[in-house]
Amino acid sequence: VSTQSTGFQTFQHYFKQINLRIMESEQVERAVEALMKHCRAQKTNDLTSNDEKVSVQVVFKKVPSKPKHPIRLTMSHPTGGSEPNICLITKDPQRQYKDLVKSHGITVGRVIDIGKMKKKFKELEAKRVLCNSYDCFLVDERVLPIVPRWLGKYFYTKGKAPIQVNLKKTDLSKEFSDAIRSFMVSNLGKGNNISVPCGRVSFDNDQLIDNVNSTIKSLCKNVKPGMKNVKAIYLKTETSVALPVYNALGVAPMKIS
Repeated sequence: VSTQSTGFQTFQHYFKQINLRIMESEQVERAVEALMKHCRAQKTNDLTSNDEKVSVQVVFKKVPSKPKHPIRLTMSHPTGGSEPNICLITKDPQRQYKDLVKSHGITVGRVIDIGKMKKKFKELEAKRVLCNSYDCFLVDERVLPIVPRWLGKYFYTKGKAPIQVNLKKTDLSKEFSDAIRSFMVSNLGKGNNISVPCGRVSFDNDQLIDNVNSTIKSLCKNVKPGMKNVKAIYLKTETSVALPVYNALGVAPMKIS
């Protein structure tokens, strides 16, 4: 049996187990298990394959209202490692915020204020170097509206969209801990679907299950009216088929032969 057919057989067994009209954690567990089995089967003959991203894709019944600012979805586990190298972008002056994070016992790779950032990283190549030098970019929410446009799309294609933080929070350590477990949705209201990276193929199943569940929960909390406007939910890697987890009509949108 080829590795490809083994993967498809895994999906066939998955479809026999589920009721797509019910959105529950057990269904997410089955979807993650089926997708990971499929990925392992594919990697048997492809030892050079990358550690692909695993994403939750959500299709809405109606296009959601466009929020004034991007929304932050917080997951159970960081998608970029438990101790990512952080670059913090702040208001001027940066020294004030270096001292602030240090006083809270927070470790960051770099603190740079918006003024110095605009001077030092004008050129596209400089921005690319900056993007590739850190795992995660946190941004003072007071300057967040101007940062994405200035950084450009390279940061987004690399999965490093700036994540907002409130530097006025009393418990700043928790704010940073939540932020590195988050993803900023910037295209809400521009179409009827969104895709949120929630982990990688190298994650263990429990981590992926936690992140998928927390992503859906966070999305429904932040995008009204929650599950009532969700038409379908899929789980996929960068190269796999989209595996349905939920469908309001109860119909699988694909047939495995």
